[in-house]
Amino acid sequence: NTFPLILIATTHRRFLPPTPLLKAAPNTMDGFGGRDLDTIDDQEERISEINKRLAYLQWRRSTVENSIRKIVDVNKRQAEHDTLMQISEARGLAKQKWTQEIVADELCKPLELSKKFVQDFHEQEKREQETERKTVENHLKSLNKLKERVLSSPQGQSNPEIMARISNLERHLAA
Repeated sequence: NTFPLILIATTHRRFLPPTPLLKAAPNTMDGFGGRDLDTIDDQEERISEINKRLAYLQWRRSTVENSIRKIVDVNKRQAEHDTLMQISEARGLAKQKWTQEIVADELCKPLELSKKFVQDFHEQEKREQETERKTVENHLKSLNKLKERVLSSPQGQSNPEIMARISNLERHLAA
């Protein structure tokens, strides 16, 4: 009275809740549907238990596969990111080297200036020197007027610190 054991999942669900591990069926040799089951009812119950176990294992397999896919995708994206970073760093270094070569090459060449540029430069320099000289003269005149006012006031004659500061400013401007 042996009935052939056929494992067929009655319904395939992608995500089933976890079920507890199956207990060994009574009167079996191995606990997983051995050949010496007592009745057909026990056999049908065992088939139902095995189908539940199979559905649970299929669910676990799909969740593990999904997590593996996610990990592979993350690793792939990280590898692509690392590759792009290496490429951009290499491009940055190449561009920096290229720029340095151009600067070094240009610094080796003599500076070519036109006569007009040199004349304009010298004229501008003379104008700036003249402006600076006039500014210093104006400051010295102002200091002399301040010195005269301080010496004419009774407070200035009794305070040598003010006169020392004015003398320091005069020396600084004269230099």
